[in-house]
Amino acid sequence: MKKINIDTWYRKEHFDFYTTFKQPFFNVCVTIDVTKTLNHCKENNLSFFICSLFLLGYTANQIEPFRYRINNNEIDVHDELELSCTVLNNDESFSFCEFGLSSNFGLFYQHAVQQMTKIKNGHKTLKPNIAKGNEIFCSVLPWLHFTSISHAQKQSKQDSTPRIVMGKYKAINNEIAMPISVEVHHALVDGIHVGQFIDQLQQNFNHFFNQKN
Repeated sequence: MKKINIDTWYRKEHFDFYTTFKQPFFNVCVTIDVTKTLNHCKENNLSFFICSLFLLGYTANQIEPFRYRINNNEIDVHDELELSCTVLNNDESFSFCEFGLSSNFGLFYQHAVQQMTKIKNGHKTLKPNIAKGNEIFCSVLPWLHFTSISHAQKQSKQDSTPRIVMGKYKAINNEIAMPISVEVHHALVDGIHVGQFIDQLQQNFNHFFNQKN
């Protein structure tokens, strides 16, 4: 991990401006064509949820501003991101589940299966194991092909964690489209960076698993 020198940072004015906001996050919802990844999962008996979650974290690692975090009025730049995602409990409530690093697909998938098995066996929690500054908060709404979404927040001044949500995929024209919501802190991330994230995410959904064959 390294730190950004805010005094010489080209976005200092933006940082100073948006850190005064009561609600400094902005949200963008788009659709991603998941056809190739979905087909890969079906052909190889893999969980589409786990594969998609991995691609979210893998892509976020590729976009540096998604690795920025506010820490006591400083900016930390983390080397790698970890994922925390909601998982449905047997009683239709949900738990927060720690999926860990998203740099190695094989290790990520194995760990994800282990963590989700704990949930299926009755382990329920809304408390993270350890408070981590390098996490991304994820969720999934497989029942809804949404076009917008908002999040419950504590409005902490130190909270700068991106939030990414996947929705229900469905066939539209000649593709399988899945809605993606991206919510980020405007003191750290601008629209251009969200655009870069979405473009790279689409590339990864198209090619990541194909190039592994």
